[in-house]
Order: sequence, then C-alpha cells, then structure tokens
Amino acid sequence: MRIVFILFLSMLLHSLVYAQTGPGIAIYPTGTETGIGYRSAKDTRWALDARITKTNISNDAKTGSMVNEISIVYRIMYLEKVRFHIGLGGRADWNFDVKEQHKYGIVTPVGVEAFPFPFQNAGLFFEAAPFYTASHEGIWNGGLRTVAGFIFYIPKKTKHEKN
Repeated sequence: MRIVFILFLSMLLHSLVYAQTGPGIAIYPTGTETGIGYRSAKDTRWALDARITKTNISNDAKTGSMVNEISIVYRIMYLEKVRFHIGLGGRADWNFDVKEQHKYGIVTPVGVEAFPFPFQNAGLFFEAAPFYTASHEGIWNGGLRTVAGFIFYIPKKTKHEKN
C-alpha cells in the first residue's frame, strides 16, 4: 500500500511541476453540497481535488457538521476547452453533535470542466459523485452528490516573464 501511495504522490508532484497553470480555487454554489474547493492544476492529466462542503458551524458546541473530500482525478478527455474526469478519493462527514458519530468513506467523482470564457483560466464545473460512508458503530450511508460551480486557475509565470 505504501508503494502505491509513494508512486501516486510522485506522479502528482511531477504533474504539478510541469503544469502551465497554478492551482485552482472553486466555488460550488449549487448542488447537493455547496462549498469551496481546491484543484492542483488545470493543464495536467492527474490532479488533486480537495473540498469543504455542507459546513454548518453553530454557536452551540453540540451542533454543526462539515463534509470534507480529497480525491485524485484523472482527466480522460483533455481538450482545449473541455476536461472530462473520473476519480477516487476519501470522504469525511464530521458531526459536532455529541449524539452523532463521524462518518468516513470513499467517493468516486465524475465530472466535466468547461472553459467557455475568453480568459481560459476561468471555467464552469459540473460533477456527480457516488459516495459510501460508515461510522464506527456500523451505520452506513450511501448516495450521489452533485455539484455545479465556477473554478479559477491561478496563472503561472513562465521563465521568460520572470526576467
């Protein structure tokens, strides 16, 4: 398992070094889980996707929840204005209520990024992801989460621009 993790991490770092754009910041205002996200690069086949969604933090310490996901996505269709991806990742559903338990599981995102704007670092994002989570007591939860939103990739300076 460690070897697979190390190989995967080295592939991801290699793709980040040679990417033409920097990381992307995403806002997901619609779907089953609204939130914010981070995508490691636009111009690579492999990307790291992390997000915080469905966050409810209350003044009462016994209530509130938050869903976190981290996934590795592979862009199987990589065109100039469209990227179609599939992935695999982990999901955590944190519950701040002492009566509820935290749930951990897997998520398999399937989605598309489209870049219809003249400025190619900004795009639209659509995704659906089946997930499965379970608590320590064996209570499981499965479903399909959907999300749509906006993503912006930070431009990276080239060697010619740095001088």
